Amino acid sequence: MPFSALRGLRIGLCGVMVLGAQPVFGQTPGTRASGMAEAFVAVADDATAIYWNPAGLATGALLSFVLDYGTGDQVPESLEPGSRQSATFIGFTLPPIGLGYYRLSRLNTVPETPEETAQPSREDGRQSVQGLTTSHVGVTLGQSLGRYVVVASTVKYVQGEVTAGTFDGTPEDALEAADRFPTESTSRVDVDAGAMLAVEQWRVGLQARNLTAPSFHAPAPEGGEVELDREFRVGLAWGAGWPGITNLVVSADADLTRKPGLSGERRDVAAGIETWWLRRRLGVRGGVRGSTVGGARTVVAGGVSAAIKAGVFVEAHLARGDQDGQSWSVGARVTF
Repeated sequence: MPFSALRGLRIGLCGVMVLGAQPVFGQTPGTRASGMAEAFVAVADDATAIYWNPAGLATGALLSFVLDYGTGDQVPESLEPGSRQSATFIGFTLPPIGLGYYRLSRLNTVPETPEETAQPSREDGRQSVQGLTTSHVGVTLGQSLGRYVVVASTVKYVQGEVTAGTFDGTPEDALEAADRFPTESTSRVDVDAGAMLAVEQWRVGLQARNLTAPSFHAPAPEGGEVELDREFRVGLAWGAGWPGITNLVVSADADLTRKPGLSGERRDVAAGIETWWLRRRLGVRGGVRGSTVGGARTVVAGGVSAAIKAGVFVEAHLARGDQDGQSWSVGARVTF
């Protein structure tokens, strides 16, 4: 039986697809990556490499621990789609091994559209809410192929929880009420993979996520399956001090696949920069990204790191611009 609220559409990892509304572009893990507008596939030199590019373990810190949390809410007027999303990440790497847990949660709400009018109803204020929360526990292993190339993969146990329901009220009230809606949980095994080419000051990275395209059961009475789309992304980065510690990194990423977004499908290109000052006690980063399909819908991001002591940092980021990318996060990182 098809998932009627989606009418055969799919919920991707970065969004929820709902009849009559655009899907939600999801919050991603990693405060540093977010502060560089997600231009991070060829950088990936801390424990968030487990998510951004598993092969980054070989070119990053000898030991890294990252803990962070980020969120981004879009609560619109009553006749507009809205979203609520968050990302939690805990990771530890000691190359060539990494261990990580991350949780991605996203909800989407849209006014129901009566079939006879094909227009949102202003009378009953009924909202359709769909959600997907995925919890990933992964083990990352890397392997060098000669002097310059590393390949790696992350094998993940993934638990997906699908939420579906309707609510009479505003989008904000509907999102708040979502924890009372029916849910269905499903467990799957999935694989991510990555490759990194590192030659002197240059790095080229390739990332592939959700290679098994795992699917999760939607709750009764609709039933059906909700599938995570495969994602592919490429990145290029230059570090003034690579190989080794660098005080300046410039990077660029490009999606090779499309992702659902609140304002329509996206296939992003991103550019970012990170600089370090005061003997690496202060890190400042920024970046910009935009879509190559459906209009640029630009997002600008910035972030900061402050050293508590050598190798121990507290970090934050803020992103503003198109409704797909407004977010903030905070975190802590240990690297040696």
